[in-house]
Amino acid sequence: MNLASCFYLIKIAEHGSLSNAAVVLGVTQSALSRSIRELEAELGVPVFHRDGRGVSLTEEGKVVLEAARSVTATVTDLRSTLDANKGVIAREITVGLLPSTAKLLTVPLMAKLREDFPGTRMQIVEGSTGHLAEWLNDGRLDLVVTNDSPTIKRFNPEPVLTHHLHLAAARGAPRLPAEIPFADLASYPLVIQSRNHATRREIDHLAGEQGVRLNVAVEADSMTAISQLVTAGFACSLIPHFAVEPATMQSAVVVDPGIERTICLVAPLVGARGQGLSQMIRSFRSEIRAVYQRFSDNSAPTPPQPAP
Repeated sequence: MNLASCFYLIKIAEHGSLSNAAVVLGVTQSALSRSIRELEAELGVPVFHRDGRGVSLTEEGKVVLEAARSVTATVTDLRSTLDANKGVIAREITVGLLPSTAKLLTVPLMAKLREDFPGTRMQIVEGSTGHLAEWLNDGRLDLVVTNDSPTIKRFNPEPVLTHHLHLAAARGAPRLPAEIPFADLASYPLVIQSRNHATRREIDHLAGEQGVRLNVAVEADSMTAISQLVTAGFACSLIPHFAVEPATMQSAVVVDPGIERTICLVAPLVGARGQGLSQMIRSFRSEIRAVYQRFSDNSAPTPPQPAP
């Protein structure tokens, strides 16, 4: 069981077929098939079920997959340590951010990059949790900051901060209380994401459990569009309190029940990271944690517009 067979096994399991994994890995399907046959012969157990729709892991295969992930993660960490000892620095890093976090993190990350790694280029990519997970899996991203969800579980996400969503309204709208019960959300026209987003699905699920019929006036997957519609007074929205713009919005934390989201840091399980890239990821982790700690749930809600 060598490193290549471990890497092949992981990609085949992720993509559910030899042909799709071969495209991603840039190798022939026959080479993958041969590698898996040799692995199964060496271990003495079948790793995959094969049918006309693709492949799926056997029970033994699930155990082997976890071992393969452990091996590749250990090798990746070893390479990173050796790179750090050699003082090798990567010249580029690609970071994936949610639209709601991009405004919060872009400047601090750029400042950290210039301070610790002058001359290094950073690319920032925005997307939904689903898109970020897909791009991370394809090797297009080196680090992701996103909400916790089943989509990213396989990447062993590192929790940074758990926060509650707030109801945000325009400054000129009627005053919001400091807290608003979930049931009262039915009284407000909302602009929220489409059902392609995990947060929207969670909100809908909670509304169903509570028997609350939400008034979704507009669906928008752009955080910029949501902010503009809220600021203009066309609708309210359910957003993280760190996405509330104090100059133009007021907010109230949703309670009974609250809507919790956990921000996580996610890096690829395995793959060809550039030399020294792990040093930058470690530096960014500490900076991201420091930024989010300033937005803990102990923060007071955004005060409403004073009465005239």
